[in-house]
Amino acid sequence: MIELLSAVPAQLLLAVVAVELMAESGLLVGVFLPGSPLVLALGFLAGQGVVEVWAAIPTVAAASALGGQHGFLRGRRRGGPLEQRVTARLGERRARRLDAALEGRAEVAVAVAQCFGVVRTLVPRLAARSGLSHARFTACNVPMAVVWASALVLLGAWSGAAYERVESVVGLMGLPLVAAAAAIVLVVQLIRRRRAARAASDSPGVTPAGANGRPGSSRFR
Repeated sequence: MIELLSAVPAQLLLAVVAVELMAESGLLVGVFLPGSPLVLALGFLAGQGVVEVWAAIPTVAAASALGGQHGFLRGRRRGGPLEQRVTARLGERRARRLDAALEGRAEVAVAVAQCFGVVRTLVPRLAARSGLSHARFTACNVPMAVVWASALVLLGAWSGAAYERVESVVGLMGLPLVAAAAAIVLVVQLIRRRRAARAASDSPGVTPAGANGRPGSSRFR
């Protein structure tokens, strides 16, 4: 990855990375394109002075967020031969699981998906189908794109001679993040259930019988 990016003139490097990241998060062919490794490599080159860190971070964040926006808007349309092939590649069972995972907790799924390849491409489309509003999707997608871009670019810039080791560690971070995401979803569901139970217990019931035994009677009548 470093060798490929190094061959691109510095003036065009950010533009090439932006186009690739928009395609990776916004087009269905993005499931076959690199995301995190590309951003990490760009960060490494920024650490070497090829590009400026302050320019790399907003470029990555904007490109990934714009791609997600495109995917969300496209997600309101179903069908298409390429989409059918991707669904076939995932399998109907996994596709149904992704749909079910978004039900009732689409915001969490959108935020977590930014950290993972493939789902970063698919979740915006599935979120649109789940009924998530465009405003709520944007409120989750854009901040996480900024966090994701900042973390990977800075990590690459600071990695130095340990770049290959850092790249391997980033590739292995998927499992801990999945576990953390599952824990977050579980906590959110528990909080919602407790609030619902508390609201049900606090809601007024049928007016109790008054002292004279007639329903709804009161001494203030």
